[in-house]
Amino acid sequence: MQVEPASIADYADGAGPVREAPAKNDGHQPGDPLKAAKAIVDITEVAEPPLRLQLGADAIERVEAKLDLVRSELDRWRQVALSTGL
Repeated sequence: MQVEPASIADYADGAGPVREAPAKNDGHQPGDPLKAAKAIVDITEVAEPPLRLQLGADAIERVEAKLDLVRSELDRWRQVALSTGL
């Protein structure tokens, strides 16, 4: 017997789609899970593995966007940051 998770009707419009998304998207993610698994296993055998390993073009794009944002903010506030030194 499968037990349905508890839900509150007042939250169905907002939380409902979020709760349904994992089951709806399962198996439809981009990329090849076997290649990802091999990359993860292979990375355990290198002398200096990366602290973070991005897998897939979508992951690379998101990290690059974050790095661009951080660089832009750092440049914008550089003078304030440096003004606090001795």
